[in-house]
Parts: sequence; structure tokens; C-alpha cells
Amino acid sequence: MKNFFDLLLLGYKNYWKGVQFLIRHKLYWYVIFPVGLFMLIYLLGGYFLRVENRISLELSHTASGIDTLNEMTWFTAKMIFIDSLHMLFTKFALYIVVIILAPVLSLLSEKIEEIITGNKYPFRFMQLVHDVQRGAKIALRNIMWEYFFIVLVLGLASFFDGTVRAVLIFSIPMCFGFYFYGFSFIDYINERRRLNIQQSVYFVSRHRGLAVAIGSIYSIFFLSYHAVFFKFESLSTDTATQLLWGTILVITFSLAVIAPIIAITSATLSMHELVDLSKNEFATKKPETQPNS
Repeated sequence: MKNFFDLLLLGYKNYWKGVQFLIRHKLYWYVIFPVGLFMLIYLLGGYFLRVENRISLELSHTASGIDTLNEMTWFTAKMIFIDSLHMLFTKFALYIVVIILAPVLSLLSEKIEEIITGNKYPFRFMQLVHDVQRGAKIALRNIMWEYFFIVLVLGLASFFDGTVRAVLIFSIPMCFGFYFYGFSFIDYINERRRLNIQQSVYFVSRHRGLAVAIGSIYSIFFLSYHAVFFKFESLSTDTATQLLWGTILVITFSLAVIAPIIAITSATLSMHELVDLSKNEFATKKPETQPNS
């Protein structure tokens, strides 16, 4: 088995090879699917953030006038509800993308595997439903585990001050996120290998470097757009500033849109190098087709 850093480099290498692969085989049109989804997620996220801020301001202005427990409970409940919705469309957005795009990502991964190995997986609607359900289960599982580790890190960080505390709170949870996001993409291939969820968990745990590589680029591309999007609203309105940051916004949006597409491409190419997908006994071969690269 390759060590962590070999697997890390494998995933990063196949991100670049994945871009070339998508262009060479004219599969780049798959990016149309994330475009509308990303816009919806962030428009809703921005809306709930503005509503949250308005309620917070209202609460601060009227706090002195709240006379009953019921009034305070009502305002608190509103804040928690809106904050939860905001979190859903920001922090959880990376998992939402994986869940909603499950049919697209699964089909693209199958197409890539067919090109490089000749494997075919006949379309079955019930299999598509199963893929979506499994993707949702994996995402929910990963969300729970990610936040479990975040709570542990926050508890550990409470014993430190200054730079050490900041590094622990920022870097370690982010690395956990990289692993779990990458896990979600690798599982599409493991599902076709007929590994159950427990077997897939074991496989990915043995190939952590690959999961981190795939999840890190996906996450960085996605979160870069997220950061620029919310910063853009508070920028100066002068032309030069708007033009500069507007250009950065377009670039980061483009990266975010292609992130899930090249992530699943990298995952598929990498898995082929690791386990030789042409030997998958659950696939059928295209007649008279030689594997391509």
C-alpha cells in the first residue's frame, strides 16, 4: 500500500490530468449542472445571512423592552432558526452539492471508467435512486463525524492561548473536512465495486492521503468563492475596487463550479491506478473496445 504522501501526490496529479481528460474527451459540458445549484445555494445563504443580521439588530434594539420570557424565547428561537438555515447553505453546502449532484457525478464517473477501461454499467433507475440514497447517507455520516472531531478540537484548544489555539481551531477541523469531502467522492467508485458502506469506510481509511488530496482542492475552490462572495457585498462602490473584486468573484465562482466535476474525475483516475478498475467483476465490457487513457 502506498504511504500517505504518495497517495496525496497521486490525487493532486490526477486533478491536473483530470482537467486534461475532461477536455480531451469533451466531458467539460458536465459543469452546467453545478452552475444553477451553486447560485441557488449562495443566494439563499446570503438571504438568510441578511435576515439573521436584521433579526440580531432588532433584538439588540428591543432587548431592553422585552418584558416577558415568552418574548425573549420567541426572539431566541428566530435567531436559532435563521442561523441554522444560514449554516445549512454555507458550511453544509459542500455536502449538499455532493448529495444533489449524486446522479450527475455517478454518471460522469461511470463514463470516465468506461473510457479508460471499457467497463459499462447499464442504466437502471432503481440503481440511480440507490446511488442518491447512499450519497446522502455518506454525507450525513461524514457531517456527524466531522463535527464530532471539531468539538474534540475545540475542547483541546481551550487549554491553549494565542497562536497555538488559533492554529488548532483553524487547521485541524479544515483537514478533517478535506478527508470527509474526499471520502464522498471516492465512495462513488467503491459503490460500483460493490463495497458496502463499512467496507468503503475501511478502504478510504487505508488511503487517507488520496481522500485528503481530493477533498482539499474541492474544498479550497468552493470556500474561496464563498469568502469572496460575502466580502463583495461590503466592499467600496468605487469602480476600480468593484472591477478588481468582481473579476476575482468570477474566477472563484468558475473554480467552485468545476470543483465537484474535476474532483470526481481525479477520484476515478486515481482509483484506477490503485485497484485497476478494468478488473471489476461487476462491470460488463464494451464489445471490441480496448482500454484508453
